[in-house]
Amino acid sequence: MKPCVFCDKEKSAERTFYESENFFAMPTIGRISDGGHSLIVPKYHAPCLGEMSPELFIEFTKVKREVQGAVEKEYGKSISFEHGIIGQSVPHAHLQILPSNTDIFSTLQHKYPFYKQLDSLEQLREIYENRRVYLYYENQQREMFVFYMDAIPQYLRLVAAQEMGRTPRGDWRAWRSDPDCAKIDDLLMEQTVERLGPLLKK
Repeated sequence: MKPCVFCDKEKSAERTFYESENFFAMPTIGRISDGGHSLIVPKYHAPCLGEMSPELFIEFTKVKREVQGAVEKEYGKSISFEHGIIGQSVPHAHLQILPSNTDIFSTLQHKYPFYKQLDSLEQLREIYENRRVYLYYENQQREMFVFYMDAIPQYLRLVAAQEMGRTPRGDWRAWRSDPDCAKIDDLLMEQTVERLGPLLKK
């Protein structure tokens, strides 16, 4: 069994621009936007956000507010999403925060007509306990939705990239397989750390 890349602290240390007791944030590999596209990741090996305890959700909500606030200060409005166990390219919980002016709700609703609007992030616990799998999406207005269906790997990335006119960046593995694209990706990750890190220092 391959080791989890998010559990390997040495691999993520250079890219980490924010850290709390139980979470860290870093730019994602395979950036759809030209900057700011980031992940919030639990330090322990959680299968998805919905598995977390109520106490961790309190901390996570605070971390998300701070990280997403910094992203939006530097890069503009953002959306966020998570594959709850299904379609994960890395089987470890991670929320993606993506600067974007595009709302992908209509596309998701067309594909997955069975969904629920959430009042709080902690409702993901109930979704996970009852259904195990879900797709989580939050638009620029902080409206939160869970869609009930299976999904292919990277599905939410692929949809976001297509809606933003950046389809080639949707599949991060394919994007990174091109050496020139990988160089661009590395530079954008470095710039994101440089810009967000100072905003989040305690």
